[in-house]
Amino acid sequence: MAGTWDFPPDRFYDAGRHMWFREEAPGCFRVGITAQGAKVVGDLVAFMPKRVGGRVETGRSVATVESGKWVGAVRLPFAGLVLEANEAPIDRPELINQDPFGQGWMVVVQADEPEATRSLLESGQAGCEGP
Repeated sequence: MAGTWDFPPDRFYDAGRHMWFREEAPGCFRVGITAQGAKVVGDLVAFMPKRVGGRVETGRSVATVESGKWVGAVRLPFAGLVLEANEAPIDRPELINQDPFGQGWMVVVQADEPEATRSLLESGQAGCEGP
């Protein structure tokens, strides 16, 4: 039986932050928020990613999102360098709510320590397999 929230098995997750990470090259992670995270923050009215070439330290903001009643930082659970920022949600922040695992991705980050990064995130495949 499928759960309320789908979690694609080809990604890693940080459940506490409602974030997903898809490794697209060794140590290079595309980052976004989960469908549950998009629901929690509400309908977004603004999205501002960190600039390409910007450094992000562990626990620091990689983007800022704003809904009608809330403004908050999207914090990265690992350190790295921003290689790419999704410009589409800057003009259409609702993409993050409508398609959080597709067009609503936020940034691509090269992790400073890829092995440590993989070990701290939960594999979507493990989550799909259950106990």
